[in-house]
Amino acid sequence: MIAIPLDKKESTVISKLYGNSAYFALLNEETGTFKVLKNTACGDGMDTAKFISSLKVDSTIFYYMGEKVYDNLKEKGLKVYSCLKTHLSIDEIYQNLLNDKCQEVTIENSSALLDSGNSACTCKTK
Repeated sequence: MIAIPLDKKESTVISKLYGNSAYFALLNEETGTFKVLKNTACGDGMDTAKFISSLKVDSTIFYYMGEKVYDNLKEKGLKVYSCLKTHLSIDEIYQNLLNDKCQEVTIENSSALLDSGNSACTCKTK
């Protein structure tokens, strides 16, 4: 299962935010089905990393992510993928996973792929 940040519950496109994303889609990599959960740690990247780790997902994907959040997720054994700053839909992410086209972040490429960004928080949604 992969965790995908979303701005709104009904969103189907990856959020630019990670720690400040209001929701996460949990995509089943075998079936392509997903469910959406409220990010109860919204507003803090490290708390969001802990929240994602508690969901027992094996991977996550981001648009923007800082180094400390990445390090925390890797310590918990998650694979971390970059969408390469492309607005991908949940279905496009699923297809990329099926076709082994997702860019996994590694120690070697992390300095080029990680970027904390500076987007506004979407935590306070209706």
